[in-house]
Amino acid sequence: MNRDEAISVVARLRGDAAVVMGPGGSCGLLFEKADAPATIYNMDMGYAAAVALGVALARPGRQVLAIEGEGSFYAGSTALATIWRLRPSNLVVLVLDNGVWGTGDGLEPTATTFGLDLAQLAQAVGWDAQHVHRAADQETLERELSASMDTAGPHFIVGKTDPASDRHIGSRTSRPRPQRHLLDCAVLMRTDLLRDD
Repeated sequence: MNRDEAISVVARLRGDAAVVMGPGGSCGLLFEKADAPATIYNMDMGYAAAVALGVALARPGRQVLAIEGEGSFYAGSTALATIWRLRPSNLVVLVLDNGVWGTGDGLEPTATTFGLDLAQLAQAVGWDAQHVHRAADQETLERELSASMDTAGPHFIVGKTDPASDRHIGSRTSRPRPQRHLLDCAVLMRTDLLRDD
């Protein structure tokens, strides 16, 4: 599965979920496929899951989805323990793990290339196996994400993607980009979430 295929799954399944995305090429892909007002693109590295946790706690009646690359997620992975302690039933965290940093030439390996298993990390901080999922192909990701969004969470999904089949790795010019500033994203999300009142 490549990143484009993974984001296509998200685009099909997101519905009206509020989405917080970490930095990187996935943001532009989702913007092209399923932009919605309740979407924050390019949240600072390591903060997408933590911000999504805040949104999930503030709006328990709204499904919330955090999407990050493994490098960004690992930088803020301490949020895993807090998410499990607070257990918002409406939160899904999806980490797309291609084993390389998305900046530069796309060849710099991340910690998962050297053996870090993010699903095991979630379980090490207390998550039960029933709420931790893995997906190595598009069909499995679709099944796991759909089930996670339809059942009480929180849920943590690690989707393995292949950097060799990602046409945007290492390219600053061909990568799609969201056409919305982070501040505009925050204002639009707040406005959309207030409609839930």
